Amino acid sequence: MDQDDIAESLITIIGDFIQDRLLDHRQRALQKEQCGERLAAEDETSKKGTEVRYSDQAVLANLDWGMDALEEAINTSNTETKMARLDHAEKMLQVCAMLNSSDKTAGVPNFYLSAWAHLNLAYLWKLRNNVTNAVLHVLEMFSVDPFFSRIDFAPEIWKTLFLPHMSSIVGWYSEERHRIMMNLIPDSADLSFTADFDQYFNESLVFSMRPDQAEKLQNLEKQYGQSLDENTRNYANYFIDCVNYDPETSRKVIPMMPIAEPPMTPLHEVSRKIPDYVRFGPILPKSAGFSPKAKTNAREASSTSGTRVASENLDDSGIWDIHEGIPEENDESDYEPDDNYRTETNVNKMREKEKPISPAISAKSSPKVPSPKQDGNDKMPSPMSRRVNRATDYRVNTSLPTSPLLHHDFSTSSADSDNESRHKNVRKQVSHGRSASNASAKSQAPEKSFHGEYNSRSPNFGSPQFSERSTQSRPPKDFVCPITSHVFSDPVTLETGQTYERKAIEEWVKRGNTTCPITRQPLSANSLPKTNYVLKRLISSWKEQHADQAQDLSYPETPISSYGSPSSRQIQSRTSVLNDLTSSNYKPQRFMQATVATSPTSVISQAAVESIISGLQPYITSLCTSEDLKECEAAVLTISKMWKESNGDPSVHAVLATDTIVNGFIDVLSASLSREVLRTTVYILSELLIADERIREILTNVDLECLTALLQNGLAEASVLIYLLKPTFSQLSEFNLIPNLIQNICNKSDNSKDLELVMSPKDAAIELVAQVLIEGDENSRSSNAKTIMSVNAVPSLVKCLDRVDTRQSIMYILLCCIHADRSCRNIIATDIDLCPVLELFHAGNEYMRGLCIEFLWELVQLNRRTLCNQILQLIKDEGAFSTMHTLLVYLQNAPMEQQPVIASLLLQLDLLVEPRKMSIYREEAIETLIESLQKKDFPQSQLTALDALSSLSGHLSALGKSLTEAWLLKLAGFDQPYEDFVNKENLEMNENELTERMDKEEEIAANSWEKRIAYVLCNHEKGRIFKALEECLKSNSIDMTKKCLATATWLVYMLYNLPDTGVREAARKALLDQFISILQSSKNLEQKILATVALRSFISDPGALLELGSYAKCMYKTLKKLKRSSVVVNDIMKTLMNLPSVNAADMWSSSEGFELDASMNGEVLSLLNIKGRVISSHSDGTIKVWDTSKKSMRLIQEVREHAKAVTCLYFPPSSDKLYSGSLDKTIRIWVVKPEGLHCIQAHDVKEAVHGLTADANFAYYFSQSAGVKVYSWSGVIKNINIKQTVKCLALIGNKLYCGCSGFSIQEVDLRKNTSTTFYSGARKLLGKQTINSLHIQDNLLYMGGTSIDGTAGKVFSLSSRAVIGSLQAGFDIQLLSVNNDFIFGATKSGTIEVWLKERLTKVASIKNAKITSLASDADGEMLFAGSSDGRIQTWDLD
Repeated sequence: MDQDDIAESLITIIGDFIQDRLLDHRQRALQKEQCGERLAAEDETSKKGTEVRYSDQAVLANLDWGMDALEEAINTSNTETKMARLDHAEKMLQVCAMLNSSDKTAGVPNFYLSAWAHLNLAYLWKLRNNVTNAVLHVLEMFSVDPFFSRIDFAPEIWKTLFLPHMSSIVGWYSEERHRIMMNLIPDSADLSFTADFDQYFNESLVFSMRPDQAEKLQNLEKQYGQSLDENTRNYANYFIDCVNYDPETSRKVIPMMPIAEPPMTPLHEVSRKIPDYVRFGPILPKSAGFSPKAKTNAREASSTSGTRVASENLDDSGIWDIHEGIPEENDESDYEPDDNYRTETNVNKMREKEKPISPAISAKSSPKVPSPKQDGNDKMPSPMSRRVNRATDYRVNTSLPTSPLLHHDFSTSSADSDNESRHKNVRKQVSHGRSASNASAKSQAPEKSFHGEYNSRSPNFGSPQFSERSTQSRPPKDFVCPITSHVFSDPVTLETGQTYERKAIEEWVKRGNTTCPITRQPLSANSLPKTNYVLKRLISSWKEQHADQAQDLSYPETPISSYGSPSSRQIQSRTSVLNDLTSSNYKPQRFMQATVATSPTSVISQAAVESIISGLQPYITSLCTSEDLKECEAAVLTISKMWKESNGDPSVHAVLATDTIVNGFIDVLSASLSREVLRTTVYILSELLIADERIREILTNVDLECLTALLQNGLAEASVLIYLLKPTFSQLSEFNLIPNLIQNICNKSDNSKDLELVMSPKDAAIELVAQVLIEGDENSRSSNAKTIMSVNAVPSLVKCLDRVDTRQSIMYILLCCIHADRSCRNIIATDIDLCPVLELFHAGNEYMRGLCIEFLWELVQLNRRTLCNQILQLIKDEGAFSTMHTLLVYLQNAPMEQQPVIASLLLQLDLLVEPRKMSIYREEAIETLIESLQKKDFPQSQLTALDALSSLSGHLSALGKSLTEAWLLKLAGFDQPYEDFVNKENLEMNENELTERMDKEEEIAANSWEKRIAYVLCNHEKGRIFKALEECLKSNSIDMTKKCLATATWLVYMLYNLPDTGVREAARKALLDQFISILQSSKNLEQKILATVALRSFISDPGALLELGSYAKCMYKTLKKLKRSSVVVNDIMKTLMNLPSVNAADMWSSSEGFELDASMNGEVLSLLNIKGRVISSHSDGTIKVWDTSKKSMRLIQEVREHAKAVTCLYFPPSSDKLYSGSLDKTIRIWVVKPEGLHCIQAHDVKEAVHGLTADANFAYYFSQSAGVKVYSWSGVIKNINIKQTVKCLALIGNKLYCGCSGFSIQEVDLRKNTSTTFYSGARKLLGKQTINSLHIQDNLLYMGGTSIDGTAGKVFSLSSRAVIGSLQAGFDIQLLSVNNDFIFGATKSGTIEVWLKERLTKVASIKNAKITSLASDADGEMLFAGSSDGRIQTWDLD
């Protein structure tokens, strides 16, 4: 096999190993826990004489942080987050991987830390899909630390890749060890070479071992370990060379296999020669640990630890299990160790250690052997003998003397048989179960006697009785799963006729296999069949007859827990966001104490235990056999009392924890109506279940249904037993337990204290509700959360936060409620005591702190600033530790996706004080937000930071959503989004909430907060945040651009509303071009309007105006289209048009629109533009109303109330009435309605009306005669004497301005009816000079008339009467029209001159026929002109 083939095999084998580890979270967690225990043990040893340096602690912290980041990357489904966590993990792990192997860190050998780091780096590179690098790191692990790599980190890889090359070393070791052990066995000369000498070897041989024999064995173990480590390292380096092999270089030679030479043995010590056909397998150490007396040479420490471990294993077990070390003969292949070797031996050894050993058992396994006599000097025994003696003494002292009653069960009936009969009749079922139990008890009597007799004897390993008993105790082959090699727990028989353990065959199918593992026949069924109950009953019967063997051979996924060490309950994960919550363990405080309690013999005497067990017998019999329900109920109460008296003694538990007795309790639970009995039964079952999880197998789904019914009927204690049964999400959903569990939580009374249940019913209900929410999908989670809120359970949950054991679950439930209905955060914020939350934050792990951060963040997302500040103050002040400091420390090490939220919360806490003072918390928080904005490769982090910044503004809805964008649009006059948002949420808000929002104090607090937050953000490091926002605005993500635009606009708006601190230039340089680009290129109206809000702020900056000049022309066209949508556009347009660097004529543009022919009504004498309508008057007395809303003129009404030509129309700015004057000597008053005009009054003024203006009390008009007539609506006519002929009128307040034929303007004081000359122009000697048109707007008077020296009009200030400017035109101006931006003047020549209103600069001329009327809309989008030929011409002012 060449290097390429070797490399390919390595990649396949190691790649599969890494993939399996990545899929097995439990295996990784166990390995981390095991390694952590090693580090902790070594750390305690190193602390005895040395001081741990800070740098050493930092190295260990890097390793821990690296593994945590790696786990986060494995658990997350977000690619960007995964890559970020992998990068972080690589940096942390490389620190440990590059340590000097010959040194130590905090007392821990560096080679161990380095190997552990390499293993995690292998996982990391596998996640990056770089298998080659992953393989290299695994091989480097074996090179750096071969001992722990083959023992702890990757024993599977070592067995597959390295062990086959060690056959000579293994054979040598087996021969030497066999020779030493044979010398210990009495009469070993009579044994054959192939004898199973393990059955002749026991602990007594260890006691009889001479010091020189122990030393030989120890030296052998040491040499064996050193040889394995050295060769493992050599082959690891060779494999690395193969993977890195370059075809252009020469091949590398396989290193010579180092074989340790066996020590020279004197011939007289060799009792026999072991034949070559006897092949022994390797005896691998089963545990390993650091030595407190590690040598300076790290390699020697690694090797000697293997010897030490092997010796300790001998001391613990005292038995050489040769069966597990000898492989089966196979001529076609080399030696392959049994895969189950390590697992089975370790599991059995753990069970032996956990099992209490009575004196009788001790006598059986460890008979007394006379120890060597000590001389008078009291010579110290050997180290091995001291360890053996200590282990023996410990076992004797801590064991419990066991009564013969404890050696058998009281029942042989299975849960299945009881369940089948339960459906028929409850009482019949009780009777049936008891009769079976009695028969079984009788049949077991001889066996029990045999046990008692056998235990009193000395062991006789060679007797036929022992061999026969050993053979009979083995389980039948049909009872053992061919996959797991364990006795069936849930057997299923496939269509091929083969039977497997359900969990094992399920895993087989999940891996993609579609055939039977044994027959290889294809499986056609999509789902597994039901349990083989016949086989299960047979197995149950066998287990009762062979309890010890059944315990050792049980399926390992159902561990047997000893009392005082209850198995932790885990809730499965729902998403990456909540993985750590679901892996948290619930351990009631009572069992935390029981775990460290002393042996029960220190509480009650063995005699008392015997007495209690004897006293239980009649009540157990009644419970199991009686058909009288009251008798069974009385038995339950008595058993409960005696259980309490025994203080939960394991011996009493062993008596009660049988199938028949448990089924008896279940029968009472199903039939009894007594609340006391039901509560007591739940108490006993929960006590039994928490101490032995095998009880759960007896309780079926039918029993869960019974418990559910009890819970629904008000038995709160049933929730405890339901919780301990660990129901699945589907079971909880099927029974719809949420309403009953919530009722249990809301129940104020707690009557369970007298029972001392393993946990409070309320705690159990909380945990079950949390499980339903966690394991459900988004829809079910939302539905269940709304169910919780519908029964007003949120206040009760808030009050339960003082319950220490369930705080985490309560917080998660409250978060689900907030996500389902944001309005409930107001209820929580009003009632909550934050001390429990802060305690959980200070004391919790990284995930727990993340959950607390999310919860606190939601609480401060309130639209009431005063309440929000109060909560922030509580967060800052409550608790024994500084919350701000803890947040700062957590921020520095928090996951990337959480950092913006933490920074935002920290910043808000800091801003409760004066923002102008320096603060490290504020600086770190803002810096984190800016860094998050700058992470281009992680858009999700950028979006989170933008959301945090948006919420910081304080513009929040009642549901906690950001209103910043809608509020800015409202500032621009685009109210629709804001109104839609508010109207939608007002449906969910009551009147009190609306009132609070409008409170004056609330408004002041909100304004103050907004200024504070904007000030610190803008002034951090001279406006650095603006550069970060610029990068976000350049993103290709639409969502990011939208959020960033809102945030940037808000900051720019606030920047120019705050005192100038020198950062405006930074904002302008970073964002001005981006806003212009969005204005020009975006197709979204709201984004364009947001850009105009920012640009409106910039126009007050002289530096920005210089830059805007180069964009003025292209921006102007875009801005004109936005004039109707944004009120700030006019300001920008006016500023651009009046920039000195801008040629206004270049920016002007117009296009000729439609033309209407109204010649049938004669000349168009007057035009008015009113609210999207154009009203025209004609020479035949007709008045027409036109709709121009769609930039076209559509006739909607035509009226003819006047008998002659309507010469003038007037519409006051602050009125809804229209006045018309006619040559028929009448003035009519019209009401303007959406459907048209309606004449409400007609007044005869005795003279033809040529010009008209009016107010609420009078009409002012002129005719062909001199002067002005004032007509009172009551019919009185007054005359104001003016010598010149009046040609035009303009009214403002109490002042009437008259343009006269002498090129003068007369000002009439209407209160005094007096006139004065406002303006008198120079007269020409030839021709008449006349003022033809006046117009008043913005306190300015615009005049047009005869052209004199190229000037045909002027602009006056009404307050000062000064001439502001002139309108240059070569022809007389007949008519004037003024809008917000321009002045339009119609001349005699038929052209319309256009001037810029601000600068009075002529920008354009529009040619047309003879014009008789002129009008423009206020927005300057359209211009209308009527001609003498009866046509109306329009222009679009683009």
